[in-house]
Amino acid sequence: MKENQITLINEDGTEELAEILFTHQSDSKNYVIFEFLESKEISAAIYIEKENGEGELQDIETDEEWEMLNELLDNYFDELEEDEEEDYN
Repeated sequence: MKENQITLINEDGTEELAEILFTHQSDSKNYVIFEFLESKEISAAIYIEKENGEGELQDIETDEEWEMLNELLDNYFDELEEDEEEDYN
C-alpha cells in the first residue's frame, strides 16, 4: 500500500482501498478527500487524531461542509487540468 492510500471499511464490513487526493484544515477540523480505487467514487471525511497518534474518520454531517469541500474539489481538478495543459505544451 502506498503512503497516500488508506483502507476503509464499508457499512457492510468489506474493506476498500482509497487514495487520498488532498487534505484540508478548516477551523478546528481536518478533512480528508479521497477516491476509492475500485469504484472511482470520490468522498470525504473528518479526520480526528487520537492521543496515541492514530486517527479515525468521521462522517461529514452538514451541507455547508459538503459545499465547501465540493468547491475545494472543483479547484483541485481545475489545477490538475491546468498542470496537464502546461505539461502538454
